[in-house]
Amino acid sequence: MFTTKHFIWIGICILFILIMNHYAKKEDFTLQNACYFFMFICLLSETTKMMSDMIPSTHGGMHLNPQSLPFHICSILLFIAAYITFGKDGPLKQKMINFFAVVGTCGGIAAILIPTYGVEFNVANVYQCFMYHAALTWFSLYLIRFKHANLGMQAFKDNLVVLFALLIFNLYMNSILAVYDTNFMFIVRPPLEGLPFLNLNHGYYIYLFRIIMLGVIGLSLFHLPFIVKEKAVRQKVILTSLSPQLFLYQEKPPFYAGGLYYESIIESILNVGSHLIDDGYDEFIMITADPLHV
Repeated sequence: MFTTKHFIWIGICILFILIMNHYAKKEDFTLQNACYFFMFICLLSETTKMMSDMIPSTHGGMHLNPQSLPFHICSILLFIAAYITFGKDGPLKQKMINFFAVVGTCGGIAAILIPTYGVEFNVANVYQCFMYHAALTWFSLYLIRFKHANLGMQAFKDNLVVLFALLIFNLYMNSILAVYDTNFMFIVRPPLEGLPFLNLNHGYYIYLFRIIMLGVIGLSLFHLPFIVKEKAVRQKVILTSLSPQLFLYQEKPPFYAGGLYYESIIESILNVGSHLIDDGYDEFIMITADPLHV
């Protein structure tokens, strides 16, 4: 980890992401174009992994190593990518895009930084791992950059629920396949030995708590700027739609303090005050000039 060969692979992945990002912008990739390209990479990746991870079967022949089943978070994204590519447009597809954009970016970068297959240049799975996760990172960033993903508060809640559901699912899958020493989503043990934070030095439950909190914090920080932007846009729309007339002539209170900035509340008060002064000025003059005026 972070050896010379690892840095070379990181450089290759960054170069691939930058080239694809430039090409997608230059060629004005549609979502369908990007999906087809990524699905092609997925096909190559899974074919390479399956051909490389076949092991002898007990009664003859070969079968896929259960450790290579697609239950890691990045592998699960294969099926989500297929749905995005071929599925019907609608709320479910949008939720899939929102989930893919966040988890694909975080998972892809994490997999490049923590190479579970090693960094040797003569191992097929190393090529598969780095190139797939580079393509995964690019496609996820594409969904964000070209505004296919909506990463506001609702998307944050949805993604959090899906992540916890996958956590529970893989707790069961790792238990069912414990004889094969599976470690899907790395909730059995750390992805590599000697990691500074993700380790078993303080026991398994502390490790599990750390990896869950790392996921929650990472998801929160990723969504935070989009949530702030969403809130700012919503408040701008509200402020634009409101006018002094709404404050002056509506029978019900035209706004709620929790929905606007303090500046807009003060401005509204000043608008109402100005209106009262304008309407009452002549009346005030008449009263002071004629005390008997009713």
